[in-house]
Amino acid sequence: MAYSFGILTVDDEEDLCRIISHKLKKSGFRTFQAITGDAALQIVKEEDIDVVILDYMLPDLTGLEVLQKIKNEFPHVEVIMLTAYGNVENAVDAMRLGAFDYLNKPSELELIKEIVGKACDKKRLQLENQVLKEQLASTSDHEELVFQSEKMKGVCELFNKVKETDASILILGESGVGKTALSKWIHKISQRKDKPFVSINCAAIPDSLLESELFGYQKGAFTGATESRAGKFEAADGGTIFLDEVGEMPLAMQAKMLHIIEEKTFMKLGSNSYRSVDVRIITATNKDIKKLVKEGQFRQDLYYRLNLVEIEVPPLRERREDIPYMIINYIHKLNHKYGKQVQLSDETIAMLTAHDWPGNIRELLNMLERMHIVHSSGMIHLHEVSGELFFPQHVETELVGTRKMKSGQLNLQKALEEVEEEIISRALEEVGGNQTKAADLLGISRHTLIYKMKKMR
Repeated sequence: MAYSFGILTVDDEEDLCRIISHKLKKSGFRTFQAITGDAALQIVKEEDIDVVILDYMLPDLTGLEVLQKIKNEFPHVEVIMLTAYGNVENAVDAMRLGAFDYLNKPSELELIKEIVGKACDKKRLQLENQVLKEQLASTSDHEELVFQSEKMKGVCELFNKVKETDASILILGESGVGKTALSKWIHKISQRKDKPFVSINCAAIPDSLLESELFGYQKGAFTGATESRAGKFEAADGGTIFLDEVGEMPLAMQAKMLHIIEEKTFMKLGSNSYRSVDVRIITATNKDIKKLVKEGQFRQDLYYRLNLVEIEVPPLRERREDIPYMIINYIHKLNHKYGKQVQLSDETIAMLTAHDWPGNIRELLNMLERMHIVHSSGMIHLHEVSGELFFPQHVETELVGTRKMKSGQLNLQKALEEVEEEIISRALEEVGGNQTKAADLLGISRHTLIYKMKKMR
């Protein structure tokens, strides 16, 4: 059992408490014991309890009273009633108050274990449903891998080599290059693909709330904590957690991250006990993380734990050959989404391919959707996508290398050839004519560069 559920046995027969707890502990559960109702309620408040096995008759309170208090204050906790005074009325009362099940004493330990397992399965399903809802709410059409460039093929080849391992992965790259989409793709090709994928942006969460978001909290852990809540690590159990902008994580949280990586356990805010968890950790940042380590803003030991596999995703301007495929793919999706038939002219695609896109894929797709929204149908031509509506920061949109083109003069292939020629010329100029360095800069082999240069000549 990867995730260790907490089980509290409440019975005034101490020997029975010990026997049940021992049986469950051998099966991988975290176990707790209490012989009074008040002690049980205190443990539920202080510890991370998932299931309570509750005797009907206790020295201070009845089991129904304890059940009612648990369900009022901790509705997420499942309660299994256990009594030697079983009758139909008691069973009806217990189920009406929210009991998960009702067993008569004496009960076989295997049966108790089976019912506890079912209660935990219910909680696991609730947790997975919560994760699924969050994933559906955050699903973006922007998050899709579309590429043809050799650089991106190299990135994916590396991840294919480690897909069956649990190696932690650190993805570096500028904002908007597709780090989130890449992390989802890594999860989908891994052996954890049928388990949850949970994502959190560390930069978007205030430092004071990040711990509770990652690890969850117990009811009463802080003002406003009116009920216990699972954190992202608990939600990702068995699957993958993606920590975006990990370079923004405060040092105090970095120490706790190191603990969860090394010990595979975490503690909810307000709890006194650790819980085990099995997750693969993928992190990403657009910061120079090695510089942060040197400056003491990021723990060196954590950095080494996170980057068993480290790779940098190239910005869009360094893999322009991917841009036409992204454009065509995304326009197709927008047509389906809005029920339109919109296309981009060859010159427009060529112009977009030549643009530097400082915001990378995020900026490109944002601009494409803006363009799509204001056109009801038909072809979008080059002269229709200039100005502040599409490039609000006064970006020069004129196509370098095709300035003398007239609308409709070139097809897509010819337009892209002109863009390619201009980019190759720039690369050669930048490295003083060194073909090997120019090929590296362009992300292609030297032989491919020579072939393209011959075509140009």
